Amino acid sequence: MNHGAYRMYNQISINTSNPLKIVLMMYDGSINFLKKAVEYAEDKDIKNKNIYVNKARDIILELNNALNMEASEEIAGSLRKLYFFMNRRLIEASWSDDAKRLIEEVAQLLSSLKEGWQDAYNQQAGVDPRPQIPNERISSLRYSA
Repeated sequence: MNHGAYRMYNQISINTSNPLKIVLMMYDGSINFLKKAVEYAEDKDIKNKNIYVNKARDIILELNNALNMEASEEIAGSLRKLYFFMNRRLIEASWSDDAKRLIEEVAQLLSSLKEGWQDAYNQQAGVDPRPQIPNERISSLRYSA
């Protein structure tokens, strides 16, 4: 595999993506890193647990740095508090005997936040978030009164 070409493609993809899509990618990345950290925590592999915890922290700190406080001070301020809270929990997870619980707590918070960002992205893209029922199924759902 040509790693240089892959990196270039990935950089072009990021540079030309919708900002909300980039935020979603960052959430996915941090959640995936935390899943790996939990696996290593379960295996008592402290070194690799901390590597993946720190990768997730880096993304969370970057999400914090990207907040636009002028666009919506209330929302951005709330997100900032959550990002700082998550960062502290992950720092604690680096040395805690209860690392798995702390990591999973942060992953759950990130997943909940990601849902909100996904809804915003879907609205911007004009995607109807309701499940679609094919027309042939609609006729089979009708009943006679």
